[in-house]
Amino acid sequence: MKIDHYLRTAATAAILAACVVFSACSERTNREDFTTQLMRKTEPEVLKYVGKPDAKDEQKGDRHVWTYNHRTFDVQKSNKFDDRTLVIFTPSAEGKMAVSEVKFE
Repeated sequence: MKIDHYLRTAATAAILAACVVFSACSERTNREDFTTQLMRKTEPEVLKYVGKPDAKDEQKGDRHVWTYNHRTFDVQKSNKFDDRTLVIFTPSAEGKMAVSEVKFE
């Protein structure tokens, strides 16, 4: 009876730890996948795919810059996380603001 209680407690703790680890990893992606996923996407589509940015600079009407902190990593540098990832929107042929460039800092 006591062993079952300890096993159940240990199993619950292991499952909770796995959930925390996997949920933290889900928001981070490598540079290539992040760029491929976002190129030519509109602002609402970017919000849907990667969520709300940490900062927005939309002071210029023809160029919006959204900043994501610690969301991408560089595979070629031993998976080192980027401090900032800049998603740059410019007007598309349809007149909507769409991703034209992604920069990593």
